[in-house]
Amino acid sequence: MTGKQTQGAVAYDGTGALKMAAPEAPAQKKKFRKKETKGKKETKETQHPVVKNGAALLTKGARWTVPGAILAILTVALVVVITLASYAQLVVVNDKVVELRNELSELQSEETQLKAQYELAYDLQEIERQMLASGEMMKVQSWQTYTLELSEPDTVEYHQGSDLAQQIMSFAKNLVSAVKEYF
Repeated sequence: MTGKQTQGAVAYDGTGALKMAAPEAPAQKKKFRKKETKGKKETKETQHPVVKNGAALLTKGARWTVPGAILAILTVALVVVITLASYAQLVVVNDKVVELRNELSELQSEETQLKAQYELAYDLQEIERQMLASGEMMKVQSWQTYTLELSEPDTVEYHQGSDLAQQIMSFAKNLVSAVKEYF
């Protein structure tokens, strides 16, 4: 398009719906004031118009400076180095975990073997037979067992002001009942 053709054109953002609307008068252009500086004139390159598109803003107004570019490169390099160091630590920790898991499985299999050897070393039935034969142990008799009946609710007996004679008598009763239960 030439300069003459653009005078009557309407700016639109690319959608057909806006294009179908009646052409409006061209929007007035924003005028920029020129900053007056001593001895230097501003050129079109130093003026930065307001641009709504972010990509156009980068191409028209934002410029990289050497210290900014060096700082950005150093930042990216630092992030890469830190990431590689963390991956190296992760690999070391993972190797240690695998090693410890292998050691754990070996110890568990060894535990199983030792338990089997222990059970073979002591035959409880043989020990019981020898103890019964020597008379050091005797079989449990039916009168030696006592079954607790828990069908009744629990009760608490609270005695106030018991004297020494009552405490001795209670102790003796408890002692006799304990001896009867044992034998």
